[in-house]
Amino acid sequence: MTRKERTIEMLKAFEPKNGYHLAFSGGKDSQVLYHICEEAEVKFAAYFCRTSVDPPEVIEFIKTNYPNVKILRPKLTMYQLILKHKGLPSRNIRYCCGALKEYAGFGQLVITGIRSEESNSRKNRPEIEMDNHKNKIKLLFHPIKDWSELQIWDYLDGLGISANPLYDEGFGRIGCIGCPMATAKAKYIEFQKYPKHKKAYIKTIEKLMEMGRYTDFENAEDVFDWWISDIPKGEYMGNKKQEKINFV
Repeated sequence: MTRKERTIEMLKAFEPKNGYHLAFSGGKDSQVLYHICEEAEVKFAAYFCRTSVDPPEVIEFIKTNYPNVKILRPKLTMYQLILKHKGLPSRNIRYCCGALKEYAGFGQLVITGIRSEESNSRKNRPEIEMDNHKNKIKLLFHPIKDWSELQIWDYLDGLGISANPLYDEGFGRIGCIGCPMATAKAKYIEFQKYPKHKKAYIKTIEKLMEMGRYTDFENAEDVFDWWISDIPKGEYMGNKKQEKINFV
């Protein structure tokens, strides 16, 4: 049995009466998930959670190519969320995902396009798991978890389906602009492409500094440069001090 056949069998076997809640990101993996659900002839509804820091190309791609995907809006924007938490999100403190992307689908069987190849943490997650957040429960099902990236591309190519155009621009992943889980290089490229979002983040940091946060930095741009660098704060500060010494 091929991985595709196994995925279709699993989708049919676990199909809930009210259908699946498909978490759609606009990336290649969620595209495969969408089309293989159609191929399996299971009932589902796809949802995209806007975050306010989505690349505009993603929104346009979904509206043009997947008009049936329902676009949801969060209660707070990323910038409002940062002010609420009085700090920037990081790899270890990712309050943004729960508030902006993972709030939908409670009480349902949610299918996602996460795959083992993407990270060690995803590799160790089971195909079916329970998410319990603030006494709200939803089941998560990852039916293409064992697919390779090559199989993802082969599936889309076999159907003659174009992927998000950002991949052609060198984007390795489709997600929020400035996601703390992205590499420093990826974040740098994103903010070069989307300077308005860079300005919005810096303005938000200025407000945080007015609240008494990050006052050991020179200014908001200095905080921003540290934030996207993926360098520990102490090391970043040490490097800046050394640069000043060398300059003198």
